[in-house]
Order: sequence, then C-alpha cells, then structure tokens
Amino acid sequence: MKGVRVGLLALLLGGPALAVQLLSPVPRLDADAVEYYSHLRSLYFDRDVDFANEFAHFGILTRWDKSQPTVTGHRRTVFSVGPALLWMPFYAAGDLVARQRGDVQDGYSPSHIRAVCLGSLVYGVLGLLLVHRVLGDRFAPPVPFWTTLLLGYATFLFWYTAYEPVMSHAPSFFLAALALVVWWGRGTGLLPGRAALLGLVAGLATLVRWQNALLLVLPLATLALERERPARTAASAAALLGAFALALVPQLLVFKAIFGTYLLGHPAQGRDFLHLTRPALLETFFSSRHGLLFWTPVLWAGFLGLVGLIAKDWRTKGWLDKDRRTAVLLALPILVMTYTNASSGDWWAGGSYSNRRFDSTLPFLALGVGATLAALRGLAARRPGAVLAGVGAALALWNVLFMEQYRRGAIPRDDTVSFARVAENSADVFATAFGSPVAWPANWIFSVRHGLPPDRYDLMVGKYLFFMQNNLGGVIDVGADPGLDQALLGEGWGVRTPCAGAADGVCRPVQGRARLFGALHAPETLDLTVRAAGPGRLRVLVNGVAVAERALAEGPEDVTARVPGARWRSGLNEIALDADPGATAQVDRVVFRRLEDAR
Repeated sequence: MKGVRVGLLALLLGGPALAVQLLSPVPRLDADAVEYYSHLRSLYFDRDVDFANEFAHFGILTRWDKSQPTVTGHRRTVFSVGPALLWMPFYAAGDLVARQRGDVQDGYSPSHIRAVCLGSLVYGVLGLLLVHRVLGDRFAPPVPFWTTLLLGYATFLFWYTAYEPVMSHAPSFFLAALALVVWWGRGTGLLPGRAALLGLVAGLATLVRWQNALLLVLPLATLALERERPARTAASAAALLGAFALALVPQLLVFKAIFGTYLLGHPAQGRDFLHLTRPALLETFFSSRHGLLFWTPVLWAGFLGLVGLIAKDWRTKGWLDKDRRTAVLLALPILVMTYTNASSGDWWAGGSYSNRRFDSTLPFLALGVGATLAALRGLAARRPGAVLAGVGAALALWNVLFMEQYRRGAIPRDDTVSFARVAENSADVFATAFGSPVAWPANWIFSVRHGLPPDRYDLMVGKYLFFMQNNLGGVIDVGADPGLDQALLGEGWGVRTPCAGAADGVCRPVQGRARLFGALHAPETLDLTVRAAGPGRLRVLVNGVAVAERALAEGPEDVTARVPGARWRSGLNEIALDADPGATAQVDRVVFRRLEDAR
C-alpha cells in the first residue's frame, strides 16, 4: 500500500511537468544549457572535452571568452562536467531512438535533447521522493505529502524540470536530497561506511555545481559533535574526505585537459567572481531581481520552521534535544550557501527563475516547511476560530482596498470594471502604503534609510550603473519615458517638458531639491556630469556632500565634477540637485563615467 501511495505521489509530481515537456516545442538551447550540453555531446560522440565544434554549432565560438584557445588548445568553459555524466544514460537512450528514426543530426536531434529533458525530470522527481521519505520520518501525515507538493510546485524546481530542464538544477537538487537521506539515517553516529557514501554523494553534487562542496559542512559539523570515540570519528572524517576527493576525479581530468592543470587557483568564473566581504544579503532574498523570498515566498516557511525547531522548548530540553540539534545542523549548509550566493558577482543568478542557486538548499528547507505546516495544522485544530479570523481579515482587507480605490476615483463609480484592474489597483494601494509583502522587511529598511516610500524598493534595488548584464551604462535619463529610468528618481521632480533652449530633448524641472539614485557594485572614482538648463544656479550633492555648483545658462550645458571613491558606497547612492528658489532649472540626464572608460 505504501508503494502505491509513493507511486501516486510520483505521478502527481512528474505528470504535469512531463506533459509540459511533451506539449512544448523542443527547447532551444542557449546560455548555460549550451555549455552543459556541449560537455555531454562531446563526451558521447567525440570522446573528448574539446568543445570547439560544439561551440561553433551553437554560434559562440567567436565570443570573447571562447575565441582564444587555452594553453592546451581547448576552448574555455566555466561549467562543470557533472550534469553530462548524470544525463549520459538518458542521452544514450535518446541516441538509440534518433538512430531508429534516422534523425541523429550529429547529436543535436530532438530525440537527444528531449532525452536530456526527461533525465532532469526524473532526477527532480526522485529528489522530491527522497525528501518525502525524510519528512515521513519526522512528521505525521498529511504534512509530508503537502510539503513535498509545495516543494515541487511552489518553488523554482518545477521551472527547471518542465520549462528549462537542460540545466544543472534538477540533478543538483537530487544529489542534495540524496545527501540528506544518507545523513539522516546515521543512527548512533556517522560511521566510516556511511561517511564514505556521504562524501561520494557530496563529491558528485560538486561535479554538478561547484557550490555543492559546501554540503560537506553538514557531515563535518556532525563529526565535530561526536567526541565519545575519537578514533572512529577520525576514520569517518578520513573516509568522508577521501570519497569526496575520489568523486572529483572526473572534473580534475577535465581541468587538466582544458587548462593544463588539475586544480584551479580561483573559482572557474574568475578571481573576481566572489566578494566575500560584500555580500548582498538583503538583495539576494528580497530584490525583485530574482530575490529568493520575493519570487518564492513559500520558503519563508522553511526558514521560519527551522528557527522554530531550534527555539522550541529551549529551557526544558536544552541543546541535547535531538530535534534542536538536527535543525541546527541542517541550518549550517543553508547559512554557508546563502552567504556564498549573496557574495557571488551576479547575486541575482543571471537570467534565473527565482534564485536558482538555492537548488541544493531545498531539501534542507523542506524540514522547515514541514515544521511550519505541522504548527499551522496544530494551531487550526486547537484554535479553529483563528482560521475564521484569518479568512475574515483577508476579506476585510480586500474591501478596504476596494473602497480606497473607489474613493480615489481609480475605478468608475457607475460602470463595469475588470477584476484584473481592481486587483492591480488594490495591490498598488497596499504596496504604496506598506511595500510589497514579498519584500518585507527589506523595503521598510530601505524606506527608513533613504526617505522613500517602501514600494520604490522593488524597482530601485538590483539596477546597477555599470555592473554586469543589463546595467544602465552609467546614464540615468531623467527625461525618459515614464517607467524607464524614472524608477530611479526620488522626490522633487516636475513633469516632463521639452528642454529649454534646445531643439530636441526632454527634461524635468527641479522643484527646490530633487533626488535620484544610482547603484554601484563597489565604490570607485567617477566623473559625474549633470546635463541641465537654467536660468538659476544648480548645486550637486553626492550622499549629502556638495561636489559641484554652477550658474546655468538658458540652453543645456554640463555641470561636471570628479567624485572620489571615498564619496561613494556599495549599493544605492543619492545624488541631490539643489536649485535656487523660484528658479526653473531643468535636468536632461545624469551621466556617470568611470576613469578607465575615459582613457
């Protein structure tokens, strides 16, 4: 009977994702998927890791990071070999199907690609079933069932098993879940045999994604607490690290073939990829640019649930309570991975759905989600009136927001209106007053720090002047169409108007003091230019310090200052523009120029 229930759960978890895969066109491979697939195709067909022909097929051979061969004559890649190894059985099956159809296409056929997609789906479902098994040991039904469904459908995992499966995230999640299962059954201690198996799984996970080496934190911390038998603990630690190193051999061989060395002296992405002294913690969790809790709020239940397990009955049970110790140990890999993700150059993980780099924390957060669901279920049983109160509060809030938009004239007083418009207006009224709930409390901190409404957090934080992809190129166009650079404007600006004394161009007048904000990844000396027209004087301040002042002429002209790095800070910087009382200073744009760009 238990096997039937597990089979039904697997069908619930995998069926919809499989339907999406089969009903969708064969996915077009780009970005990271190109690199992972190139590993797979080259190993299977060419029996090497020379990706020149694969990169030529995908049209990236002449890209800046691929155009020059390495010292061994290979083409550079920063991606790991692990996904290719895990997908290989599926790819081989896809190759058989392609050959039967007479449509091999040199390893790029629909059969090959769909087989890889199926492989990721299988690994994702297996990982969820492993998590369900652990949850079944800790929580009574139906908590494991609903927790597993939430993990599968309320996180980014479904996206990477159904819509973008030629990525490393489903295999990474599976191996992290397998590591949790191996660790969970440690019994009286982490014996050498189990430690070796755990080291092997952690090593394989590291082959899939580099950061999964941090999974070692869990068994190492567990061994550090086992002090009764030092000899056995030492043997277990040796077995753990030895098996981990053994599992890394395939990647070391790939490094040797491509870079001419078995070990790299820095992250594969480059020396400047990790900034451990400048973690973007709030942004990583709460920014609308793939912030984990902004995009995936169900994981609040994971973090809060683990905190609840750690804090539960502290005075009566103390540190030796098994649940508390387990929760603390599970929290350790979450903490170190969070810090690492927040310290990476693109903390938003590129074109990620939600923040995909947290894939290997999902199995551990599942215990927290389960604890939260169990607590809510218990609360509902003890206090059913609380459920009714919650429903009533939600209905009352909807009515209050509806009334407010009616009062403001945001909806017609005597005509039809769409639900989408009502919902959008209600969300706007609520967010203007309190900020987006999925960004709490980061948007409140932002509001206090910068003196702006909390809802401005969503569009300001995560938009950089220069840093990495989709940056502003150092230009804030003050007169731009609403919804563009206007997102970076604070208070004190008038409506858009043609620039005085110019044949073209759109400006905004400065009404006393106007503020705008620009984000830097790290402080550096910049040339700051404000393109403005008068008459009147204009004073420019950076983070509260005056850096330039000038009397403006009728036509647009530049007010320029060189601002040293000490005046800037990481994150948002405030640029304030003061105009003479009664003056009509207008601003077209504000330009930030790096000294290296000026040379």
